[in-house]
Amino acid sequence: MKQDSRPHKSYPDAARKAKEQLMISTRRRNISAARIHTVVLAGAVCLWSMPALTQAPPERLSDESVKTLIDQVDEGRDKFEGNLDGQFKSSTLKGPGGETKVAGALQDYQDNTQKLKDRFNSDYSASADVATVLKQSTAINTFMQGAPSAMKGRSEWDRQTANLKRLAESYGTTFPLPDGATVRRINDKETAATAAAIATAADRFKSDLGKDKTLAKPDKEAAKKDVELLIKQADAVKSRTSDGKPATGEVRQLVEQAAKLQTFIGAHSIPTMTNWQSVQTSLGKLQQAFGLAP
Repeated sequence: MKQDSRPHKSYPDAARKAKEQLMISTRRRNISAARIHTVVLAGAVCLWSMPALTQAPPERLSDESVKTLIDQVDEGRDKFEGNLDGQFKSSTLKGPGGETKVAGALQDYQDNTQKLKDRFNSDYSASADVATVLKQSTAINTFMQGAPSAMKGRSEWDRQTANLKRLAESYGTTFPLPDGATVRRINDKETAATAAAIATAADRFKSDLGKDKTLAKPDKEAAKKDVELLIKQADAVKSRTSDGKPATGEVRQLVEQAAKLQTFIGAHSIPTMTNWQSVQTSLGKLQQAFGLAP
């Protein structure tokens, strides 16, 4: 029988090669891990260096949506009261301000919520009535937060606070209502009229630019086109608001266009500014209606 004449690898050679392969494999894993770590670290640094995004205000609710929300607040109040323990409702609470009869406080809450429902309409935003309801709700909320979690009506009140927070947002404030907070809403009809006033004042300002003899013709024509775009955007806000549609995006565009024109005005001496000042005044009111800081 023939013996294999090919040379056999010695045990030390085989062990050395296995060790080299292990080292190569380990080195590759280390390089891969280092690359992943670098990518993750770079991403973290990138995110850390980005400016924090400011929280956008909630979309302005239409009159119809606010009316529905007020109904929900009253329904929530009714469910909360209906689930309270009868003995508690007939009790008297003692506090820093003196004694409070629970039944009387609940009746006042019901009366004021009903008054709000009756008074809110397209011509009256009932801001003062909303302020009264939010103040009473805040007092109840303070009591409920200190009450045992097993107290009857607690779950109903927790659901009610969600309605109250949305109502407060619709009137430019927060719930619980802070001391001295301003509670105000500009309804659809007034908001649409404000947008129309911007368009009217802007059109008059366009005429002012046309009469200005100090402006170079290219500058004058460019400015007039920018004013025409401003008027178009104001008309869009008026149309959407009148139809009860969301218009926050259109208002933002209107504000940006006005800022562009303001930059132009700041760089030129324009003798007649009365109509542009009217634009700015109405624009500030419109921003307030949509919760956008001037």
